[in-house]
Amino acid sequence: MHPGGTFCFDESQWPLLVVTLTGEPSALAFENYLFRSTQYLQRQERHVCVFDVSALQILSSEQRQRQVAWLKANEALMSRTLLGVSYVVTSPVVRLTLGVIFHCKPPPTPYAFHTHLDEAKTWAAQRLDEAGLRTSAAHVRSQCGTPPQVPSRESGWWSAPSVSERAGRGPGPGR
Repeated sequence: MHPGGTFCFDESQWPLLVVTLTGEPSALAFENYLFRSTQYLQRQERHVCVFDVSALQILSSEQRQRQVAWLKANEALMSRTLLGVSYVVTSPVVRLTLGVIFHCKPPPTPYAFHTHLDEAKTWAAQRLDEAGLRTSAAHVRSQCGTPPQVPSRESGWWSAPSVSERAGRGPGPGR
């Protein structure tokens, strides 16, 4: 592992939490990341996360297993407080790694993949808007140059599916 792997938590636009993961994290750095992530969930405040993993190199097998265990252990907290998660991914290897993790334990909240941070923040702003946090959504949009209104599901534009939609139980054609 490279000693340069880092995790940066930016809550300056709360209830948007931007987490940037870079390099190859050590076992200790990864445990600290999981601990800090748990602390945000324990606030019991509704929020949305953007995970910028565009500079992440790889997670070890042990770290992938810890992430799955963490998702299982925190599923209830995530369901109550996390409005959605947007991932900024540019590496096919990292995208595959996330796919493996989600195959083992799908996130309990809506999620989406993007290739640019502004796209991820725009998606996050839409999730905040849909949750009634319009002032926060407008603030996030103003920080990333997005127009004040983002099309919604009702207008026919694509939006990441909800948990029930991913499971085939939600709104959709013929339902």
